[in-house]
Amino acid sequence: MANGFRVLIVTPSYLPDITGNAVTAHRLYKGLRDRGIEVQVQCRGGVTPPLQFRPDIIHALHALKGGVPAMEMAERLDVPFVVTITGTDLNIDLLQSENLEILKVLDKAARIVTYSPLSKERLSSRLPVVSRKITVIGPSVEIARQKGGISSLPSGFNFLLPSGIRKVKGPAFAIRPLEALRSEFPSIKLTIVGPLIDDAEWKNLSDAMGGKEWISYMKVTHEEMPDIYDSAAVVLNTSVSEGLSNAILEAMSLGKAVLASDCEGNRAVISDGLDGILYKQGDEADFLRKAKRLVLDLEFRERLGRAAREKVAIEFSRDAEIDGHLRLYGEVLEHERKRGAIF
Repeated sequence: MANGFRVLIVTPSYLPDITGNAVTAHRLYKGLRDRGIEVQVQCRGGVTPPLQFRPDIIHALHALKGGVPAMEMAERLDVPFVVTITGTDLNIDLLQSENLEILKVLDKAARIVTYSPLSKERLSSRLPVVSRKITVIGPSVEIARQKGGISSLPSGFNFLLPSGIRKVKGPAFAIRPLEALRSEFPSIKLTIVGPLIDDAEWKNLSDAMGGKEWISYMKVTHEEMPDIYDSAAVVLNTSVSEGLSNAILEAMSLGKAVLASDCEGNRAVISDGLDGILYKQGDEADFLRKAKRLVLDLEFRERLGRAAREKVAIEFSRDAEIDGHLRLYGEVLEHERKRGAIF
């Protein structure tokens, strides 16, 4: 093997799903492979590594859904594992006292990756005992444009919500304020794209859509997303909790104006009023007021989009993300080597 070690990525979802974990897993897989690392992906019900693939280190995405199987595999194979903790696992699962499994994963992990200093600070304050193991590695963006558009949104002023259908993403939140805004701007449309993850939330969303012809829901592939983004005037994020949203980074990298809830993960990437807009989470009036400004002010939307594209290019580069992970793996494996030599 070219660089001396093998990596197994364990993820709760993988492409063609376009969840954050799926997109991250594929991006890491390609980035590590391009650096000469032998890497495989294991997903529940999806991709599995060949039987002869024995990793030197395991990397779990999501401390609970990926972390538990990664921890069990690492113990069985007697190899170290690291875990990336970002959104629901940090902001929701960790708060549930019955989730002792997530605490066990974080205790046994050789290192813990967060996407931002804000997330590192939050995790350290909740679990000071693991603070020394936390490393911040910012994500990057990989979204390839297709030749000749393969998908697009309906004609009109399009608000796009790229989101999995689950409660934490608040997929129905924007409907009422945008419906009020349509009384002034009847060309407004809302399109929601993403995988159906939670049946109960899909029912809530369907009820809220209620036959409204200006709202549509689409299932798309990740390859279709650049054209979908291009068709949008404004990209939305209505999440209650985020790690660091791949969808927001993708939209920003393509120069789109983003209107997002002011949850911690979104604050880590958007500078309000400079390269995107944050609205007070759960506040429909604040959302409506800021959405209206974006409808009225084309120059403002374009200025936000330019600043967003520049920010992503500078602060969220692929090389920095892969360099950070290679350095992390190397440190973990060197520590394991020295520990083995002592005994």
